[in-house]
Amino acid sequence: MKGLYVHIPFCVKKCDYCDFVSFSDCNEYFDEYIYALSAEMKTYKDTDVDTVFIGGGTPSILSPKQIEMLCYGISDNFNIDRNAEWTMEINPGTVSAEKIQAMLMGGVNRASVGVQSFNDCELKAVGRIHNSKTAYDTVNTLYNEGFRNISIDLMQSLPFQTEKSLRQTLDTALSLPITHISVYSLIIEENTPIKEKYDNGIYKTPDDDYDRDLYKLTGKLLAECGFNQYEISNYAKSGFESKHNLKYWNCDEYIGIGVAAHSYVGNVRYYNTSDLSEYLKGVTRVDEVQLSRNDKMGEFMMLGLRKNEGVNTDEFYNRFGVYPCDIWQMTLDKFTNLGLMAKDGGFYKLTDRGRDVSNSVMCEFV
Repeated sequence: MKGLYVHIPFCVKKCDYCDFVSFSDCNEYFDEYIYALSAEMKTYKDTDVDTVFIGGGTPSILSPKQIEMLCYGISDNFNIDRNAEWTMEINPGTVSAEKIQAMLMGGVNRASVGVQSFNDCELKAVGRIHNSKTAYDTVNTLYNEGFRNISIDLMQSLPFQTEKSLRQTLDTALSLPITHISVYSLIIEENTPIKEKYDNGIYKTPDDDYDRDLYKLTGKLLAECGFNQYEISNYAKSGFESKHNLKYWNCDEYIGIGVAAHSYVGNVRYYNTSDLSEYLKGVTRVDEVQLSRNDKMGEFMMLGLRKNEGVNTDEFYNRFGVYPCDIWQMTLDKFTNLGLMAKDGGFYKLTDRGRDVSNSVMCEFV
């Protein structure tokens, strides 16, 4: 079965570090956009899916009625497995009990909350609209209203963040009824407000070694509390790994609906327009890339190495008729001898040292 991603590109305010396709102050387009989503969904009528991920932007900015319309459109057009994981991204300060009930009634069974930090100074520095109390209360409200699978996103190497403040954020997170945590390092993207602040010396550029220290601290503290790392940036209690995101890392097929959404079906990756006005007129797919066998093998290695278990060599053979060592023996030997990769049974995986330089390792397979 395929995965389904639905992009809601609207926000209350764009965060200072964000370079995703999203728009603020566009409330008048919400209904029209949901109708456009439904029209695109009809082109995939009766496709079987077993994961749904409604992301953004800020999907929780929608009204209860709009959430109901969106979920109905998904259920009406796709054959959703009875045990499907159905996630919706939520920003603190944008939900209510009524919205949460609309999500649950619509089929959503997993909430992903964009907390980023439980330190108000750090949140303000990156332009988040909420404070730590609002984030804390949002997670508890989701649980009290019925969600039993709650993930939160956190960030490290934020402006003004210290090892002490990161510990405090993690301690607060671990006191909440959550099942999954994603922790991402701040990436300073071009043409974002935060990039200007770094360029002008308002914020100090993060130090790579310090970022790695924070990364290791995070892994240690989360492991001690039962959150097992299963991917470079993701940790979960047993059985609560993100099934949808695993589709990306396993190179499984998925369909993307909405502005700027990406899809991967067969040997093709294709992309929707990033222009909201064009999408509302019915323009969807604007570009595609045909993947060769070599492309697909390289992606399978690169994405598989993100996972803690690594690349399954038998699965690689089942897909491509060869083993990774038939293609990259010298490269695999090089990284193994350097202590950056290891062969563990039928898996090639990164070592702890390898994760510190993961981009340099993975790019050699693409």
